[in-house]
Amino acid sequence: THLGCVVPWVPSENKFKCPCHGSQYDSEGKVIRGPAPLSLALAHVNVDNDLVKLTQWTETDFRTDEDPWWV
Repeated sequence: THLGCVVPWVPSENKFKCPCHGSQYDSEGKVIRGPAPLSLALAHVNVDNDLVKLTQWTETDFRTDEDPWWV
């Protein structure tokens, strides 16, 4: 979520769009249109036997080369 809103992927536009605030994000979650000042939080995704598991991303944000803001 982004500020309490689920940000869905819009395949026809090849981006994520926030239905609550109108912000837009590229395929890596980097903000491409505000009002959001920050990109979406990253997570590690693993799939095992059709079970999707998300774990916290604590490494450097590869989009900004900075420490993650969400940790």
